[in-house]
Amino acid sequence: MAFSFHKEERISGRKVFEDLTKNGHSFFAHPFRIIWMKAEETQEFPAKIAFGVPKRNFKSAVKRNRIKRLLREAYRLHKQDFYSSLELKSVKIVVMCIYTGKEVPGFAETEGKIILSLRRLLNAIDGAGKQE
Repeated sequence: MAFSFHKEERISGRKVFEDLTKNGHSFFAHPFRIIWMKAEETQEFPAKIAFGVPKRNFKSAVKRNRIKRLLREAYRLHKQDFYSSLELKSVKIVVMCIYTGKEVPGFAETEGKIILSLRRLLNAIDGAGKQE
């Protein structure tokens, strides 16, 4: 159960995506563009996430889907530490992770970059909390 990735952990609905792009904080952690914002407290999980790969960089849907599968798998394996950190801060967030690289990455590379991006996201949440 700890390594699952439920449907409720994914962002769904146009309104959430619109709010995220209009009101969210963002930063670049190569090769990802991370857009995040705090969510309502009624959310079941500490974080909801979506992964995107632009059609501009990868014309083939097969390649785009492969990259999204790699990103979801790397996130699924390392989300427990991320969740525990969010619960310590008692914050719930919504995150969109957009892959901006030009080549299809390997799993080891993807995994390392996801870990670094999640750490940077936790630092960004700390910084945003101090500003409020």
